This record gives sequence, structure tokens and C-alpha cells, in this order.
Amino acid sequence: MKERIITALCLIAIVVPAVIFGGIFYKIVIGVAMALSVYEMLHICSRPRIGIYMYIIVGLFFVTGFLFNRNQLLISSYSILVYLAVILACMIFDDKCNIERSAYVFTMGVLVCSGLHALLVLRVDYGWEYLLLLAIATFGSDTGAYFAGMAFGKHKLIPRLSPKKTIEGSIGGIVLGSVLGLVFAYFTGILAHHWIIVPAIIVMTTTSQIGDLIFSAIKRYFEVKDYSKLLPGHGGILDRIDSLTFNVLIFSFFLMIVGL
Repeated sequence: MKERIITALCLIAIVVPAVIFGGIFYKIVIGVAMALSVYEMLHICSRPRIGIYMYIIVGLFFVTGFLFNRNQLLISSYSILVYLAVILACMIFDDKCNIERSAYVFTMGVLVCSGLHALLVLRVDYGWEYLLLLAIATFGSDTGAYFAGMAFGKHKLIPRLSPKKTIEGSIGGIVLGSVLGLVFAYFTGILAHHWIIVPAIIVMTTTSQIGDLIFSAIKRYFEVKDYSKLLPGHGGILDRIDSLTFNVLIFSFFLMIVGL
């Protein structure tokens, strides 16, 4: 627990100032997260080890996805279709790249790239308040679920994916994430101008847990505990931003639908 707390405090000390000040500092943080995410998502493909060329293909998709979609929260379908065509073509030249592996590389690449891209645009176009609101609702849900599960957890949520998660913990996460998100939105003025943000906050406390379970299902499939051991007590970068990566897409879709 001590190691986990120290790592979390170090991450907060790096990321929060970058979020608030924005500019090149935040872009560097996103760039580092992008590079580490590409490595982690492909590194767990160990039976057999994935070809080095795939790191280049996925990396190029991430870079072009960022460069060609600067002013929109969600990356365009054209970028995704080109990426799909290239990944499928790899099956012709690489006998290790079957349809199952191609599907994983495509799906995970689109999910993570879209999430990190949305995190960048959300800060640039909407401001640090909206980005921190997303983070507070997401991590507030994670924290509430963790402590509520430890204190009251009796009924397993989905044991085949995450044996420690409980229904009581999930409810505690929704409550804490919603309260923290609403309080933050109130004091930053977001709630006063856009009351419609209330259902978005509540929904995000639920979808953050769904995102976490999705990434857990992937780790279960590859029989790994963490995506890497980069962050002591936390695993890899994808272990930390899994629910955030998923949630930012939900939040972005909401913002686009309501026209904010």
C-alpha cells in the first residue's frame, strides 16, 4: 500500500501541473503515455512474440491520428479504415499474424489512440476544468470502489474477470465519483452553465468501471497480471489509464451530442 501511495503522489505531482498549465508540458505527458501504451499493448502478445514491424505500424497510426485530427475530439473513420487495411494486410506476409491477433491489435490500437487523442483535444479545446472533471469522476469511482469493497464487499461483481471486485464496491464507486464530480463541477462553475453535465458525471462513474473490466478481460486472456511493471504498486501505464481512456470517449461523445 505504501509503495502504491508514493507512486500515485509522484504521478499527481507530474500530471496535475501539466494539465493545469497545458501547452507543451501536457503534450509531452500525452506523448510519453502514447509511446508507453504502444509498447505495453503489444508487449503482452508473447505467444509467439509479436513482430517488431507491428510496433512501427501502431506507432504511425497513433502519430497520424493525432496530427490529422487536431480539432476534433474523436479521430476520423478514414484514419481507422486505413489502419484496419494495413493490419489485415499483415496476415498475408506474417504467418504469426492471424485474424485473432489482428483483431486485438486493431481494436486495442483504436481504443487507446482514440482515448489519448480525446484527452489531448479535451484539454486544448475545453480547458483544464473539463479534463479534471473527467479525471475526478473516473478516479473517484475507482477509489470509492476500492475502499467500499474493502469495507463492505461481500458479493462478487464479475469474478471471472476481477475476483476482488464486489457489487458493494461498485456502488460505493458510483456514489463517491458522483459526489466528487458534482462538487468539482459546482465550484468551477461548470454546473452553473451546463446543468446537463450532471447525468454525464453519473454515467461516467459507471462506465469507468466498465472500462476497467474490459482491460482486465484483455489481461486475463493473455494471462498477465499487469501490462508492465513500470509503475511500482500500479503495474503499467495502461493499468492506470484504462478506465480514463475508455471514459474520455464516453465523455467526448456526450459533449458532441449535447453540443457543448
